Amino acid sequence: MKVTVIGATGATGKKVVERLLELNHEVTAIARRPEVIAPTDHLHIYQGDVYNTSSMITAMIGADVVISCIGPTTNFSSRHLLSKGFLNVLAANFSPGTVMSEGIMNMLSACQQAGVQRLVMQSGINLSNGKELSTVNQIAVRTMRFIFSKAIKDKTIAEHAVIESDLDWVIVRPSVLSHTANSIKYTAGPLTRIAPLRPLSFVDCADCLVRAATSEPSWIKKIINVGKS
Repeated sequence: MKVTVIGATGATGKKVVERLLELNHEVTAIARRPEVIAPTDHLHIYQGDVYNTSSMITAMIGADVVISCIGPTTNFSSRHLLSKGFLNVLAANFSPGTVMSEGIMNMLSACQQAGVQRLVMQSGINLSNGKELSTVNQIAVRTMRFIFSKAIKDKTIAEHAVIESDLDWVIVRPSVLSHTANSIKYTAGPLTRIAPLRPLSFVDCADCLVRAATSEPSWIKKIINVGKS
């Protein structure tokens, strides 16, 4: 398949590109800094910005599916805590900006103009109302929704826009992501019960996004939870 990946230099996006190439798909990577992506066979690299609709259209033309791996650039990983400091990380999470709401809106417009019918969006388990989770994990999700209310609001706008679109969409909601050991061993599906605070590797998240884009037709127009049970 011909797959366009937006946010291809992020922690998940890089793994998505790698996984697609492993499976012999034709990949187009869109990034604000394309120079950091190493050229290789079957990989086409474009400069683009989700705040600029026109910059994405050319790279999407001819694609069978688009995978969105965009999101706020800072999180609560230990790496960010060490490099940026706790207060700076807190500030970034409480002020996530509008990369999801504006970016996804522009992405939907670009898909329409480029003639792309299928979109896979990476979101997060904290967008769930928790009804499919255990009681303890419902409390965990509600707590995180309260702490990150601004980020949740921005992602909610993005999810609603995708759901209301005419595209064959899939929304993937991973649990907390981590640079843990590669495994390709996880649980995924509509309303699947997962442990939201149990770390999921970026490799596993990427594999699920690739499955949603290329090999799981029953997931179309559904929200998929992915994580450890």
